[in-house]
Amino acid sequence: MVAGGGMGPDDEGISFAHALATLKEQGSALLVVGTVPDEMFAKASATMLGDPAADPPRRRLVVTPEPNRESAVRRLRETGPLSSEYARLITRGEQARSAAAGGASLDEVTPRTHVIDGSIHELGTTIADVIEEFDLFAGGLDPAEFRMGFECLPTLLSAHGRETAFRFLHVVVAQARAVSGLVHFRLPRDVDAEVVRLFQPLFDATVELRIDGGSLDQRWHFRDRDITSDWLPVGDPT
Repeated sequence: MVAGGGMGPDDEGISFAHALATLKEQGSALLVVGTVPDEMFAKASATMLGDPAADPPRRRLVVTPEPNRESAVRRLRETGPLSSEYARLITRGEQARSAAAGGASLDEVTPRTHVIDGSIHELGTTIADVIEEFDLFAGGLDPAEFRMGFECLPTLLSAHGRETAFRFLHVVVAQARAVSGLVHFRLPRDVDAEVVRLFQPLFDATVELRIDGGSLDQRWHFRDRDITSDWLPVGDPT
């Protein structure tokens, strides 16, 4: 996450930096929008999963469709330890099951993978179980210690519709907020799309991504504050 800079007037920059600091201190849920390539989203997602040098390390969960599994593993590898008390992956499909089984004894190379073949209820239960396990490992999670990147929202919308997806996100966001987690959900649509406006009330901020001259930029829209940042380069993790 980028904290400050490039905002124009000093008071606006200070307000933006303070808003970001508050999200980190209290935990937050972010909706990441914009139609950028998967590899560009992965770059932004990695900054939100946290600094690999953080002490203690962030406890990170990525929920991803099977085609994006390799990208998710790279992101977890780049942002901290891969042992099961610090990194988990949730995905679905038989290919994912085989890969998970093959890497089960190589915890330092492949994160523990939870394969979901069933219902949306199973997905929600698995996320809740991982959060609970991380909390137990930590002896109580500190604010922003738990990080999650969730990339399955388009799949949920396609398979279950808006109403069910909305209810599901409401529950998952509440679970993450209960441990003051810092979590982000990808919805690759324009910021003014109807479906984005539908989901925005569930989130503390909307992070808009774009590519400008080969550079990946972000713009933050805060739900409860009258603050929208300038376009800023995607920067260092936190």
